[in-house]
Amino acid sequence: MKHTFYIGAVSLVLTSPVFSNEESKPPTTHKQIEQSKFVQCDTQSKSDKCGSILEVIEVRGDKINPISFSSKGRYNLNRKMIEDYRFGNGNLNEVLAILPGVQYAESAQSADQVSNIRPSEVSISGASGAQTAYLIDGVSNNSLLNDSSVTSDKNLADDVVGHSQEIFLNLELVESIEVYDSNVPAKYGAFSGGVVIADTRKIADELKAGFSFRKTADSFVKYNRFYSPTHEGRFKDEDAVFEKSAYSAYVSSPITADLSFLAQIQLLSSKESVERVGDLKIEQQENYNALLKFEYELTANDSLTLNLFHGPYSGEYFAETAKNSPYSEEGGGQKASLKWEGERSWGAFENLFVYKQSQNSKDAPPAWFVWLNQPGKALPESHYSKTFLEGGFGDIEKNQRSVLFKHDFEFSEISSNSLVHQTNVGFEYEYLYSQFNRLDDSIAFNDAVSAANINCAGYTIDCIESEYKKSLSQLEEELGRPLDFTDESDLLLYSENIIASGQYFQGRTVIPAAESEANMNKFSAYVDHEIQWQDLVVATGFRYDFNDFFKNHNVSPRFRGSYNFFDDDAQFVFGASRYYSNDGLNYKLNEAKLPTYNEYRAAFNNRVLNWQSALKNRGHRHVYEDLKTPYSDEFTLAYRHQLFGGTVELKWINRRNKDQINREKGFNDSGESILYGANSGYSQYDRYSLSWMASFDNQHVQFNVSHVKNVTDEKTFDGEARTCPDFPKCFLNFDYNTDELVFLANSNIKNASVNYEHLALVTKHDLDLVKKDFNRPIIANLSWGGRFGNWSVSSFIRYHSKQDALYNTGATESVKSASSLCDGCQPSETRYPVYSIQERPAYWLLSGSIKYSVPLVGKHTLSFSFEGENLLNKRTYQVAPFSTGLELGRRFWLGLNYSY
Repeated sequence: MKHTFYIGAVSLVLTSPVFSNEESKPPTTHKQIEQSKFVQCDTQSKSDKCGSILEVIEVRGDKINPISFSSKGRYNLNRKMIEDYRFGNGNLNEVLAILPGVQYAESAQSADQVSNIRPSEVSISGASGAQTAYLIDGVSNNSLLNDSSVTSDKNLADDVVGHSQEIFLNLELVESIEVYDSNVPAKYGAFSGGVVIADTRKIADELKAGFSFRKTADSFVKYNRFYSPTHEGRFKDEDAVFEKSAYSAYVSSPITADLSFLAQIQLLSSKESVERVGDLKIEQQENYNALLKFEYELTANDSLTLNLFHGPYSGEYFAETAKNSPYSEEGGGQKASLKWEGERSWGAFENLFVYKQSQNSKDAPPAWFVWLNQPGKALPESHYSKTFLEGGFGDIEKNQRSVLFKHDFEFSEISSNSLVHQTNVGFEYEYLYSQFNRLDDSIAFNDAVSAANINCAGYTIDCIESEYKKSLSQLEEELGRPLDFTDESDLLLYSENIIASGQYFQGRTVIPAAESEANMNKFSAYVDHEIQWQDLVVATGFRYDFNDFFKNHNVSPRFRGSYNFFDDDAQFVFGASRYYSNDGLNYKLNEAKLPTYNEYRAAFNNRVLNWQSALKNRGHRHVYEDLKTPYSDEFTLAYRHQLFGGTVELKWINRRNKDQINREKGFNDSGESILYGANSGYSQYDRYSLSWMASFDNQHVQFNVSHVKNVTDEKTFDGEARTCPDFPKCFLNFDYNTDELVFLANSNIKNASVNYEHLALVTKHDLDLVKKDFNRPIIANLSWGGRFGNWSVSSFIRYHSKQDALYNTGATESVKSASSLCDGCQPSETRYPVYSIQERPAYWLLSGSIKYSVPLVGKHTLSFSFEGENLLNKRTYQVAPFSTGLELGRRFWLGLNYSY
């Protein structure tokens, strides 16, 4: 009987999945009887094994590693890997870097990232961060408030810089992460990139508690400063002074035999002194994560889980290139979910009810000024520019709320005629509400005119009269003769006597106060059926999505399969699927926004006149009608093989992104300028990757290298914004708002009527497309982690190949109008910031961590940690060639952790 028990226990272990919850048979697990031996009885022995023959069984198998050995394109990160590869802020997105093909926005390595708490946007399978589906405990964490999450401009005129995620989840609260980059089951929808599923920490079956503290500061950071060839040596910019701290505490315990709970709070705060146009400013940021989770066992087969999550963030900033430009942002949100899980004879089910809300708002000065850089509005000598920027774009509040009912059913396997069938079905309904509120009118002043003798006629905020230390008559009296402006010494004397040079604005754009609301009903359903015959697995799924904004009935087929061979040591994977993008609620909000309007004024006898409406007054509206839902067609092939105790994977992914929403210029019946939404956009993504990942008793290793090509069709762009009948006198070919346009050097956006001299005037919409984020041709990663007694050590090397990158030059250039804008007005000259595309060289970075644990009394443990990034102090080439700027070098965190 005892002999039978031992064999049964081993059989139970062998039937458990080796590569996590897989559909296919786990490979490289072998049972082998090594030896049988007779145990000699001793007269003093109390062993009941005396005289019996023991069968010694050795089980060999591979440890769990991130590569899923199934037909799905899934990678799994457990708690051990999360702890080993937590560097920097410890945000969810940061740990994804070890996986093949994952890329980050350029801002991930910018100098201000060292103090920033906002996670860098991440790209999976070539899509932007907003097109990746994020789920926390099965609940969507995607923000639908705007599509400006990767914009090159942080200080937007008519929006708030958002993020693809509502809440910035910290890794301290995460138990495991699943990432899909291809062959995504029909259960998941509303994405065209990848899927990231984070499960929060498990509730302990006994009392556990702990707290941790991590800190970094300017003394822990090596800054690398670079100067342009024309930079004057007497101007030396100081390094930032900052400190950033992370606090975390948790407690988890059973309350009764059936009820248990977990409470955890995490705070990340940052304070930094930064140089902003010659002034030292203090920027502050905070991010909270608070989780309260209850689990109740209703019966042996049913359980309830209540999750309450609070995750606000806030920041106080200053515009990088403007004076007197403070602005603050608030975001984040709250979620409440109730989940009922059950098992029945026919299978298992999961019912989920969710309520969540989030916000994204900013407070800023109500007026933006583009002055001429001259006395009275002069930049420091170390900051050369033709313009002096000042102010902000006003206050904006955005809110999002939703209610979700979701039901998933997983039916038990059915065997029939050598075939094994397994079916999953589910459906969900969601109601979404969003609100945009510009609290007051905001005014953007442009087209400044220099006028030494101007009389401002009582206008104080948008006009400056000339001011001198001494009157000109007094100066000439002291000189004993009239000033001669052809004489260099007289000209210098006159210049040094100026306190302020007269200038005034003859043009301004008014962004009217407005409030708009939008709501949407969404319904989804799916079925996923998998058939296994011997070593072949084929899965076919369909997903249906509908919402009452686009009113499209979208059916997305999902097909995937795998075939195991070489005694389950090898696997071939194939798939073809369609993924429909998220129908952004921001489109509906944009439709409700009021257009801007322009005002102009002239000067008569050196006296400014009153503001008057422009002859062509209105800006533009947005209209989205009869649009198809953008989608991505995917084809993928992969080969996996068990090698050297791990899994090697060769993978090809092709994505063809069709019916992408672009913008087409036009007019409605009332003559208003309209940006119509259209489905002419197209892009294509190809990735080839080679990966090898393995886990051993106390170590794990991951290596991957990916070659990527991401191409966007010309029809996706707005194109050149000017027409120039008599260059350099030009006019805009559409009623774009002034804040929407920038100059771009070295781009492929051309127009025959414009004598470019390497500059194109483009929209910020096009700028984000040109930016080439998430499009490095080659990315390679090598990561390793190990635990040796009380020591834990990890390292991570990431290689970035060279690429064309977008740089903000800090300069401005003007567009001169072909005619006057009003009677008495001078020809208009509107200035726009200049960006440039230049090659960024290849570079690689080494990060690493060391942790040491000290056992205390009983179950009490104290741990010390060191986590470093860019340990070899390599360049990241964030500073453009021949420019002045700051790059991050070596930096590290120190930490202390107590657990019970």
